[in-house]
Amino acid sequence: MRGTLNTALAIFLAGSALLTQHVAESRLVFAHYMVGTVDPSTNHAQLDIDGAVNTGFDAFALNVGSPGADWARNTVQQLFDIAGGTPLKLFFSFDFYGNGDISQHQALYSQFKDHPAYLRYGPNNLPVVSSYSGGGLGPDVWRDFKAANNVYLLPNPEADGSYYSDPAAFFQSWGDAVDGVFSWETAWPDTSDVPVNVSSARDEAVKSAADAAGKTYMMGLSPLQYKHCCGDSWYRTGETNLPERMQQILSVGPEFAEVITWNDAGESHYIGPCWPEGLTEEILQYGDSGANPHDGWQALIGSFADAYRAGAADVGAMRPRGGAPLAGAMWYRAATRACGGEQPRGAGAAVDAVNYAVVLPAGAGALTVRVSSGGQVLATQPLADSAAGGLRHGSVPGMRAGAQRVELLDASGAVVASATSRVDASDLPVAGFCNYNYYVVGL
Repeated sequence: MRGTLNTALAIFLAGSALLTQHVAESRLVFAHYMVGTVDPSTNHAQLDIDGAVNTGFDAFALNVGSPGADWARNTVQQLFDIAGGTPLKLFFSFDFYGNGDISQHQALYSQFKDHPAYLRYGPNNLPVVSSYSGGGLGPDVWRDFKAANNVYLLPNPEADGSYYSDPAAFFQSWGDAVDGVFSWETAWPDTSDVPVNVSSARDEAVKSAADAAGKTYMMGLSPLQYKHCCGDSWYRTGETNLPERMQQILSVGPEFAEVITWNDAGESHYIGPCWPEGLTEEILQYGDSGANPHDGWQALIGSFADAYRAGAADVGAMRPRGGAPLAGAMWYRAATRACGGEQPRGAGAAVDAVNYAVVLPAGAGALTVRVSSGGQVLATQPLADSAAGGLRHGSVPGMRAGAQRVELLDASGAVVASATSRVDASDLPVAGFCNYNYYVVGL
């Protein structure tokens, strides 16, 4: 009997180990991709796909707001043609803010669902469909769409009134209509007139209800939200939102994480290139990725993606990719709080600060961060427990007009890595408004 029990126990433990391994391996990291005009005579689509692969994404979520437009189909075709020769997968995220007719989104989806580069997931290996908005359609519409198209459905239904207020009731109503859900608005703090940190409380509540209902959950990761176009000017705290959110996602442990976004110039939370042929002059005033680059965040996000897929629960497990000695970035707003032009809603939450994050390997040794602004040293701070490796970040207040610089010093005081601004911070508006977008420089 004891031998039988021991054998059964061994089988159970082995099965548990395999299950744990499967859960960790099944985690996927996506980047939300705004489908706009991409000139087929350029290599822009190729650069997007290559950039996503190099950053470590599993797929692009193709946000399509105009599914019937020729330019949208043209861009989607370019992306699928190129992705087919890479590890990167693609799937549709129906944008119901842009077009509320699910049948038009379905028509575009049907053209590409069988492409080898289309993302499939779940025990039945179904094509994945997500969305931006769509909760207002109600569960019946989504239930019919899922049944008609046999998809793995992962929409963003937070517009449904019970989604955050009573998640258990939400899944009682929506449970057979979805395979999982995606929360968008929790990626940033709410708009505020005072500095505020991002919270994962709503994510935790929805994920708990999703777990109980046997559904998956996707959390959003984003550096900031700022727009000055389209009749609105709006800011939601940036500062250290990105590294704080990384820790929250690792702690909560959802099945999916989605970076918001790869290329949304209009809301400033891009981490890749935003091609000018698809943008208006109004957006290019502040969301030009050539003038306001954000690609310095990619190394941090790649380190996060690796740790997340490996099942890590803490940013201390993050490591630089590819054996690099470190991965890091500095970011700052070039418009100070004293900027005298038009300021966005939520401007009171902004802090004049120089922000940084660095990912270190184990055994990095004792390191110090020195932050300078406008030619003056703001702070010289030990990088806490740097020898253990992992993600360390900080936000140093007191940024002033002029150049910004972050230096990483070793125990002897020698500079081992640095980032220097290429655009000075200023107290003056540009074109009549205060640009709250960030400048990002890799270490």
